[in-house]
Amino acid sequence: MKNTKKIIAIILIIALVISLPTLGKFISKKFHEFYLNSKNFYFYSNRLKEDDALYQINNWSGVGNFEIGFDLSSEKNRYTYSDYDISYDVSYDCPNTVSCSISETSGVIYKTNTNHFNSITLHVVPNRVFTEGETLTIKVSATSTGPYKKKISATYEYIVGKSGVTYEIEDEANRTYAVLKLTNAVSYCTVVEAFDSYSIGDRLDGPDFIALSDTNKSKCVSEYINISFDPNILFVDNTSPILNYSTYTTTNIDRVSYINTMRFKIDPSSTLALKFYKKNTSNNYTYPIENQTSAITVNIEDP
Repeated sequence: MKNTKKIIAIILIIALVISLPTLGKFISKKFHEFYLNSKNFYFYSNRLKEDDALYQINNWSGVGNFEIGFDLSSEKNRYTYSDYDISYDVSYDCPNTVSCSISETSGVIYKTNTNHFNSITLHVVPNRVFTEGETLTIKVSATSTGPYKKKISATYEYIVGKSGVTYEIEDEANRTYAVLKLTNAVSYCTVVEAFDSYSIGDRLDGPDFIALSDTNKSKCVSEYINISFDPNILFVDNTSPILNYSTYTTTNIDRVSYINTMRFKIDPSSTLALKFYKKNTSNNYTYPIENQTSAITVNIEDP
């Protein structure tokens, strides 16, 4: 019994020793944050965090330029913000497989800025095609340089999925709409209706597809896109030209008919954007950066 108590005591001591550095770091960080807040100093971001936020994008196509956007803010909430200018430096770490450039490497959030934030954009250009299963890791950090110092950062992991169509939802809180963006990395289309010398099932590469007339382009499909969504949450922009070549179903809400599913084609090596209006504008449906689950279900179908 005595030996058992000794063993338990030793285990507890070891666990305490191991946890001390982590606990000390946590306490130090919280004290530093409390001190800054007591000085009415607020340096935050919608993406970057003190604990190095991690964002995983699991359906990246592996091709095409893209952007990483984030805000730097002097606002704690809508009613509390710093009453002096905050200067900062911004840095990034990109591997040599991509070329990166940023909209600014330093700046100032001026107290006279009524929005209390500055927007930063990192532009990324792949230097080669990434293959299925590869991961591209990009790190971004921002450090306030005056009047107090605070560092926030984020790591973005772009994981290449199966070749084909990838998608994302661009949105922000207190905006009336969200945008579904679809990118097709497939460079060919499949004939679904015979024309000229082409038979059903023939494949045309991108340059041959571009040379077709609009009528014949409609007879050659790269991929079909099937989407579904809840019009109690999001309802599609009825002025979108995509509706002109879509099939769709509707549902009735309070005796009004709303589209809830759509099916349309996407051309080879192209992008499409479809706007949705939000019932609750305070929500942010950004995917996959903000949310792990998409508010719009997207399925890809081969022709």
